[in-house]
Amino acid sequence: MASDVEIINTALRGLGAVSIAARTEDSENARKMNAVYDIFLKSLLRIHPWSFAKKETTLSRLTDSPVLDDYIYIYSLPSDFVRLNKTSVEPSYSHKIKGRKLYSNADSISIEYVYFNDDPSTYDDMFVDAFAARLAAELCYAITRDKDMVKIKWQEYASKLRLAQSQNGQEVSIDEFQQDQWLNSRY
Repeated sequence: MASDVEIINTALRGLGAVSIAARTEDSENARKMNAVYDIFLKSLLRIHPWSFAKKETTLSRLTDSPVLDDYIYIYSLPSDFVRLNKTSVEPSYSHKIKGRKLYSNADSISIEYVYFNDDPSTYDDMFVDAFAARLAAELCYAITRDKDMVKIKWQEYASKLRLAQSQNGQEVSIDEFQQDQWLNSRY
């Protein structure tokens, strides 16, 4: 199980930089990492439906009248919402997200989503490796001032991210293909 300090120190070691003892310490490396840690974590969570960061919930309908396209209802997204994976509404594309609200014509809606999981002890080991590589790539120049190393760190990150996404994708079952009236009309 990783901790946020272990993830940061993995990134710093990859840059040949001095490790930190705590995120709260008053050091240049701690300040630089703290400034971007949550931003890049959220970004990394958003790019893939990570199995360790999924939740399901029924959304709360708001009383506001929609002003977006032809949607009848507005729903409030959860405060920890990062990315929508799927909805209970068929067809699943009959909604629109704008800001922190979901617009739909469905009178009730449940969603599966990626949430802002900030508990590193729940992360997959390959995600930890990819996240540390992302931190190293993003802060490489600020810490090392080595332009050539920056390119290498971005290549390492891309490689580790692909491996983490691939492994994560192999550990979930494939959603059953849903047939609808449009597809059945061919027969």
